[in-house]
Amino acid sequence: MRLLLFFSVLALIFVNGWTDAPNAIAGVVATGSMPYRAAAWMAGACNLAGALLFCLLGGQVARTILNLAAFSQSGKSGFCALAGCFLSVVLFAAAAWFWGIPTSESHGLMAGMLGSSLALNGESAVRWQDWQPVLAGLFLSIGLGFLLGWSGYRLAGPVLRRLGEKRLSGWQKIGAAACAAMHGGQDGQKFAVMLGLVWSITAKVPPSASRPDPIAAALCAAAMGLGTLCGGRRIIQKTAVEMVQIDKSQGAAADLASAGALLVLSFMGLPVSTTHTKTAALAGCSAARSSTSLRLPIAGQMLTAWLLTFPLCGLLAWLLTRLFLALA
Repeated sequence: MRLLLFFSVLALIFVNGWTDAPNAIAGVVATGSMPYRAAAWMAGACNLAGALLFCLLGGQVARTILNLAAFSQSGKSGFCALAGCFLSVVLFAAAAWFWGIPTSESHGLMAGMLGSSLALNGESAVRWQDWQPVLAGLFLSIGLGFLLGWSGYRLAGPVLRRLGEKRLSGWQKIGAAACAAMHGGQDGQKFAVMLGLVWSITAKVPPSASRPDPIAAALCAAAMGLGTLCGGRRIIQKTAVEMVQIDKSQGAAADLASAGALLVLSFMGLPVSTTHTKTAALAGCSAARSSTSLRLPIAGQMLTAWLLTFPLCGLLAWLLTRLFLALA
């Protein structure tokens, strides 16, 4: 069971880098400002920097995640709950990747925690008041990302369009690097907490309520970076090519808008999704310039996948946890 648990958490972090992290570099690749391989290496380095920085700054998001459910049980029950949680997100993300739909492993993880908690100890294991930041982050990430993308391009678009191609590419690279760093700051904290829970159950010690371990955050960022290098083109194709038609000025505005939104929400301690925020910012920039450049059927397809993330990941986690408990 220990091997299954460590395999599942590593698979989850890797899949996050495969399907979630590429959104940070979607614009800079789609507009040709950077080739995919170079952008993926940059994203990996910035993920690492962001994960370390936000863990050292206090790890507000990590504490929010740790409060969601009690996975501190030692022995087989704790192993079964965590394994069911992790594998449910991996299966859902792999299915969504097959269709080229970007998903949020962050919200999948939280849904998996809820489903595994219910399967392990019933409703008594869930403190519903602790889920308010999750709901707030879900709506604020989409709303703030779209608003900053739309208003930012409305205000800065005329200036950006007068810049030369070389300067626009430079601004896009800065924005993409900032967005990737914020992805590391958000998801590095979340998955460092998961590694901490795995360790606490294995060592039969209570989970730490302090800031996440920077070493664990660095390992998570490295695994996410490897996932981004191994895949992600299909996600970029869906978000920055099929859903919207953007130029470099819109790409730069979307990158900076999503990075700004993620920064604000991270300091508020809200667990949010880079996928949701960046996609919303791209849609906002696209809508600000031309209503026809945003393809609503594709946007609707992704929104549907996002709405299904919570119930499907939660149900899968419940089923897998009950299965592992029966087999243990």
